[in-house]
Amino acid sequence: MDVFQLKETSDIADLHAFEARQAFVKNIASGEAGINLADAALAIAAEDDALVSHSSVKLPVQAYAKRMQRMAEDIAHNRLDHFPSVGSDRDPTAVLEVVQRYLYKEQGFQLPLTNLSGVPEHTRVDHPGVWENAKHAYLHETLISKRGIAAVLAVLQADVLQRLMKLGAVDFAVRTDCSDFTKIPTFDLLPGMTRSMLTRPDGSLLNTCTSDAIIQILRFLKRAYWPFAWDSSQGLAGDSRGLGIGGGFASAAQVALEGEADAAMQAIARTAKHRLERGIWTSPGAGDLRRAKAACERLVLVAGQAFPAERRDLAVILMHCGFVPQAYTELQAYMASETGQNSPLQEKELVRRLLSLMQAQAGEEPRAALYTVETALTEQTPNVDSDRMIPLTW
Repeated sequence: MDVFQLKETSDIADLHAFEARQAFVKNIASGEAGINLADAALAIAAEDDALVSHSSVKLPVQAYAKRMQRMAEDIAHNRLDHFPSVGSDRDPTAVLEVVQRYLYKEQGFQLPLTNLSGVPEHTRVDHPGVWENAKHAYLHETLISKRGIAAVLAVLQADVLQRLMKLGAVDFAVRTDCSDFTKIPTFDLLPGMTRSMLTRPDGSLLNTCTSDAIIQILRFLKRAYWPFAWDSSQGLAGDSRGLGIGGGFASAAQVALEGEADAAMQAIARTAKHRLERGIWTSPGAGDLRRAKAACERLVLVAGQAFPAERRDLAVILMHCGFVPQAYTELQAYMASETGQNSPLQEKELVRRLLSLMQAQAGEEPRAALYTVETALTEQTPNVDSDRMIPLTW
């Protein structure tokens, strides 16, 4: 294949995105105790990179994993070498202080100025992406810039500690405290637990950091790429853990039902779409439907049961993408949940109108499988068609 033709082909990147999604799904399928949060975070980054870059080269996730391995080795060999040998004489509190000092003082990892979110609270913004810097929610970008939201720092911190345990530098067990995503995470000792208790037969370690960190990362990305107005009148986070759903559904539903009334917003959206189709990352903040869809899908996989409203948000994005049967199924599942049944009357009316519109578009009641970990694992590998082209970036 000619090198210029290779640059024009989008299917190779589609394959990369699929493989990254499968890696993410297989990871979370192992359950809360078995999930590797760093691998999950890097799979998120790899998929989004493939979606927007159209590159024939995958994001080098192993290179970023090696960065974290080198940090753990540096701590073990150059920061803990003066401590007593691993055992009862090694003070866990002192060891954890060394790890935190290494990450946040020597390496300089820090929170962004906007921290949990840059979107103003208790207001409505036309494009939340103007206010959010998505790079702060990607682990690989945080490793480069040394700046990331607290959830990413929690994943990094937990991974480095696990690597220290595998190196034999740490024999005690800790969990990463994710009770407050507005500040740098800390460690909590797990009394009476040792490394051997967390080691599985294959040599891997059980996860001791909550998957809420992944939920928070995905919520940030969903907001950053949401291509419609965002209402934060109920608060962005709900609490300091950042687990509130957010307010993008109503505006997206209204656009689906009535169209975009603001000509200026239409122009911004068209410009963003034109740039993103050519792999240009510097969109004017008008969102990215593809990466918003990816964030919503992954959120449903991780948190759909605990937070049914994630299916509601996925449904409206799927409808805008033209996946009517899938959108109908997700919205029906949301309305069947306790959350949907207890939703405000205004939201119920929007949902009713959306379901009616979907039925009218399909000519009958649309049918599709509900998106779950099980159905995601059975998805077929996309075919690579070298004849399908996209416009060149230059």
